[in-house]
Amino acid sequence: MKKFKFRLDKNADKKIIQLAWPSIMEQILEMMVGMVSTIFMGRIGTNAVAAVGMDNMLISFLQTVFFGLSMGTTVIVARVIGEGNKEEAKRTLMQSIYMALVIGILLSVFGKIFSVSILKLFFGGANIKVFNIALSYFNIILLNLPFFVVDITVSGAMRGAGDTKTPMIITGIVNILNIILNAVFIFGVPVLHIPAMGVVGSAIAVTISRILSATLRIIVLYVHKGLKLNLTFKDDYSIKPKLMKRIVNIGIPGFIEQAVMQGGFLILEVVIVTMGTTAMAAYQVGINVNALAYFPIFGFSIANTTLVGQSLGERKFKKAEHYSYESLKITMIVAFVIGILMVIFSKQLASIYSSDPVVIKESVGIICTFGVIEPMLAILNICSATLKAAGDIKYVMVTSFVGLWSCRVFLSFGFNQLFALGMKAVMIGIFFDFSSRSIMYLLRMNKGEWKYLKV
Repeated sequence: MKKFKFRLDKNADKKIIQLAWPSIMEQILEMMVGMVSTIFMGRIGTNAVAAVGMDNMLISFLQTVFFGLSMGTTVIVARVIGEGNKEEAKRTLMQSIYMALVIGILLSVFGKIFSVSILKLFFGGANIKVFNIALSYFNIILLNLPFFVVDITVSGAMRGAGDTKTPMIITGIVNILNIILNAVFIFGVPVLHIPAMGVVGSAIAVTISRILSATLRIIVLYVHKGLKLNLTFKDDYSIKPKLMKRIVNIGIPGFIEQAVMQGGFLILEVVIVTMGTTAMAAYQVGINVNALAYFPIFGFSIANTTLVGQSLGERKFKKAEHYSYESLKITMIVAFVIGILMVIFSKQLASIYSSDPVVIKESVGIICTFGVIEPMLAILNICSATLKAAGDIKYVMVTSFVGLWSCRVFLSFGFNQLFALGMKAVMIGIFFDFSSRSIMYLLRMNKGEWKYLKV
């Protein structure tokens, strides 16, 4: 077991930060859309906040297949780039796009046909106004799933190749447009004869932005000659079953892990629905604020995945281990500082998302709880990123079920049923979820067996 020393390596840290900061900025830009949308929904009313929050949770569950394939793409691209095989990296990207597009189209069609049944299954307990708003939003958002999968697959491949700046730039351009479109379609522009469309307007804005984002990423692959994954029409576009299988070997456990995670989030949302509209809205405010804190953690985990994957491709095992521990140290420091700020400014942060005093009061406790456990979130994400980069994703998959479902879902439900704690029960469950998984991942990373796995 490696002895953990909290002493930073400036050279390694510089490389980690160089890869991490564009990913951090990209996530900030990406989540700005969700944040602005939630703020806009808050101005429309609590029902709108609750409805869009429910839909986003459900859409996140439907997107788990894409995240699994994206993870498989990132890991394989990082490995083959480390091996010095650029052509294989480009072939990996194309095979991932083929698979993901088929799945994206199927999920979009399935969701459209059974939209009412799906929403009734998960959110039938919501009041009729919230349900109808959610249904309108859901039916429009489903249209962007095929484009979304192209978007995250290409981004994942770029990151695996060590390019985090290009995805950031594209995300920035698209999200500026997204914010503008949200404002225009939600509230209307009488001078331009554009009516106010409320929640439906937000769904249209997000869909247009997703289509544009996917289109831009594909165009950049062909016109930007400086990219490691620069495509040409002379490249090999044939289907490669063996390469697809290699991606799927990482992608399927990645999909199951995300399905377990998103399924847990979704069921927890169902539990919260029974607590009332105020609890639903407060929880959405809390997770949106925590998403802001999650940006740097996600950025460092992306940098860690790339550097560990490429080091393993080079068969430099000590280098891979060194990067994983350096990423962990930096991220824990950042998470600790962010957590303190979340606790100090919890009321101000809650007020950004809602003007309802009751919602704000409920949100403050949720935000403070997330602030306290931010360092554990750093451990959880960096250690799991190391294991995923190495191909040890089955362990992450199993422990995700153990931690999230036994603690976050069942413990929250049990505490609320037994002691009627409401949202306090949910936050207790989240605390134990983060604690258990961070310990399991850290112990697994310390064993070091992940360095010698084949993918």
